[in-house]
Amino acid sequence: MSDEEKKLQGSKPSGEVHSDLNHEEVVDDARALALSEALQSSFKIVRVFMVILAIAFIGSGITKVDTGEQALKLRFGQFIKRLEPGLHFAWPKPIDEVVKIPVVESRDITSDVGYRTADEDEPQDSFGFEPGYDGYTLTGDGNMVHIKASMNYVLEDSEEAVKDYEFKFSNITNFLHSALDSAVYHASANVSAMEAYTTGKTKLKEDIRNRINKVVNLEHKLPIRVIEVILAVKVPVGVEPDFAAFTTAEQQSREKIDAARAEAASIIAGAQGQAKVIESAGKTAADRLLSSVEAEAKSFTEQRPFYERNPELFQQRLVTETMERVLNNAVEIFYLSGRQPRIWLNRIPEKPKLSEGEVP
Repeated sequence: MSDEEKKLQGSKPSGEVHSDLNHEEVVDDARALALSEALQSSFKIVRVFMVILAIAFIGSGITKVDTGEQALKLRFGQFIKRLEPGLHFAWPKPIDEVVKIPVVESRDITSDVGYRTADEDEPQDSFGFEPGYDGYTLTGDGNMVHIKASMNYVLEDSEEAVKDYEFKFSNITNFLHSALDSAVYHASANVSAMEAYTTGKTKLKEDIRNRINKVVNLEHKLPIRVIEVILAVKVPVGVEPDFAAFTTAEQQSREKIDAARAEAASIIAGAQGQAKVIESAGKTAADRLLSSVEAEAKSFTEQRPFYERNPELFQQRLVTETMERVLNNAVEIFYLSGRQPRIWLNRIPEKPKLSEGEVP
């Protein structure tokens, strides 16, 4: 096929060419419209997401401080103010930061530097201790004991206390742990080994509390309040039976002393009761005698005028009254009256005794 024929065959009428051009323009316009609508929808979705993200970003800065908590507001790492319990707003990190510190909740710090071994085991049976391995403390009498102390404390509810607790120390837990270790060593040096093992725990606790107050509260101005100190004291395992035997003997001695004191108290109470009974009886007898003497004195006082008017008649009347009382139940009466002796006999005749078989 020649080139002309190909050109003639490939050529189209002008009407058909114009129609094809219009069709392509319509398709391009539809595509542009669809793309525009898609972009508009995408922009709407993006705006919605941006609004949601903005709300979430702002809402994340709302924080709640509960009762019993203290909160510190920081801006770029610098302290701004303390937040009271309630809802507060702060810009999210890295702009603002809210640090919450519970002040009512108690915390525990345990010191076992004088108790556990380097392998965190219980004290081992040994007659010599290695400072780098065995945990022990020296007592005031030069002996060794194992002491484990637990301190329960709370933070004082004040802005300065919270600021110091958060910013004054790089690691407040390590500081308090070190202070408690030092307090344990210091307190054990003030008691003997036997006191620490038996009756000296109260003194140990008080010494530890005082040492914590001196080091933490006074020297470092950290206002914490120690609620309770709990101690576990053990003597070296090799000498524990001897300590136990001494403790048993001391306990038996105290029991016997207590029993003797109780018996002595019982005896004293009984004696005091008897003394009160005797004293009460003597007081009653004294009151009775005093009443009798007072009555007789009164009687004599009343009879004195009669005696003074006629002593002889008064004496005879007294003698007669006395004889009536004396001779009331008398069987035989011998009575001398005046100058002439007289004998009054009022014996009741005795009934004759009957022999056996006789009839009265």
